[in-house]
Order: sequence, then structure tokens, then C-alpha cells
Amino acid sequence: MSNALGKSIKQLRINQELTQKQLAEGICSQSLLSRVEQGLEIPSALIIHNICQKLGITVDFLLAQSQLDSPLIQLKKELHDLYIQHDYETLYTHLHKKTLATFEINTQESYYYFYLGICELKYKKNNTAGISALEQALTFSKTDVMQALISSYLAPAYYATNNEVAALQQLNHCLLFLNKRDFSSELIPAIYHHVALCYGFSGDNLTAIEYIHLGIDCCKRQNNNFYLSYLFFELGVFFIRTNRKQTGTRKMKFSLELSAYLDEQFVTAELTKRRKETIEYANNHI
Repeated sequence: MSNALGKSIKQLRINQELTQKQLAEGICSQSLLSRVEQGLEIPSALIIHNICQKLGITVDFLLAQSQLDSPLIQLKKELHDLYIQHDYETLYTHLHKKTLATFEINTQESYYYFYLGICELKYKKNNTAGISALEQALTFSKTDVMQALISSYLAPAYYATNNEVAALQQLNHCLLFLNKRDFSSELIPAIYHHVALCYGFSGDNLTAIEYIHLGIDCCKRQNNNFYLSYLFFELGVFFIRTNRKQTGTRKMKFSLELSAYLDEQFVTAELTKRRKETIEYANNHI
């Protein structure tokens, strides 16, 4: 942190064409400022405050600038981008490069276990390992959105392993969160998607369709494409299950066109395979 803070102070000083002597004047010795900029010493809160005043910035701004260079911030951004892209194979590889230690040091283990759980479910196709990691993530998680998101992955995973009691507990957690009508996070469409899957598991396809529509509306409200292709695809699946095969087929086709347009290569590959399987099943059983 001291190194990142010092680098930020130095860059801001240079941006304003100030010498070390000019910035340090009336605040601290030039030698102290030099050690701070090199990351060799952590300045006191008073010195930080006075430096910020002279630079014409707030302390919060300085700290935010410093955190942008921290290994944890960079790592979280990298993992988050892979998650948003649905590139679970690369995400899984990154998680096995001594990543956990970085999160443990900063007491943010929930992110590590969340991404690990997603990879176990989506890439390794291991529901048991995925559930175990996600339950760990839930233990460490501190925000309502993150807890609801984790629960939304856990609920269908529990349904898939025939643990209906645990599935209903996690589903209820998601529904309580969605009832707050909080649209602040770009990840919320995924919660709607997973809630719909849960109703599909229980055979309530009409309620599932309602939550798919709510998820699509959420994407429109946020101007957000995350999980939009999945939502339209599942809408097609549920239409087929409710004897609207032609409409359902069109929705699945649209979802593939959308994912291709958004350049979601991993989503397109997955949905192309699922579309073929869904249509074959419909032709033989519906």
C-alpha cells in the first residue's frame, strides 16, 4: 500500500509540475517526501492531509488512485472480466496460481471461493465441489448483492443434486433480495436467470417465464447485456415446455444471434450445443 500511495503522490506532483521541494515545503522535509514516493515510508495522516490540500485533491481521491495499482484490485478486475466473459476455463487456470493467498491477506476470500465455485459448476461440471466452494464464499461474503448472487448459483445446484430443502432456502434468499427492487449491480440479471431455472426444476414453467421477463427488463433498465443471451435462450426453452415450440425456437435462435453480435464466443458455443439438444428432445418427447 505504501508503494502504491507513494507512486500516486509522485505522479500527481509531476502532473502539477511541482518539485519535491515545492510540495514538501511547509509540510515535511524533502527527504521524507522522497522516502514516501519511493515507498520506503508511510506518511502520517496529517502529512497525507496536508499533501492533498496542496495538490488540491481529497484524501479519498488519493487513496482511490493508490488502490488502482494494488495487486488485489488488478487481480479482482482480471477475474471479474473473465467471469463477465464466461471464460471459465481461463478463470479456473488463474485461480490455481496461488491466488487464494492474495485474497486471504486482504480478508476478501469470498471472491476467490465465489469464482472457484462458478468454475466447478460451469467448467468442471462438478456440482458437489461447486456447492462446497460457494458455501464457503457465502460464509465470507459481506454484501447483500453478493450474498444473493451466490445463493442464486447455489439454489439450482442444490436442485440438480436433489437437495430440495437446501435449494428452497437459497431460492428464498434470492427472492427476498429481488423484492427490494435494487438494480444497483450489473450482476442482478444473473440472479433472475437462476431463480427462473429453479422454478423450471420444480416444473413451474409459467413462473419461470415471469422471472425471465423480469431479468430482461432489468437488463433494459440498466442498459446491461450481462446474461441477456442466456435469458432469451431460457425463455425459448420454457416456451417449448409450455407447448409453444415455434415461439420457443425463435427465441433460442434470437439468443444465439444476440450472443454472436455481442461477441460472447463462449456463450455462443454453449448455447449452440444446448439448442441442438433442446430441439432434439422436443421433437422426441413434446
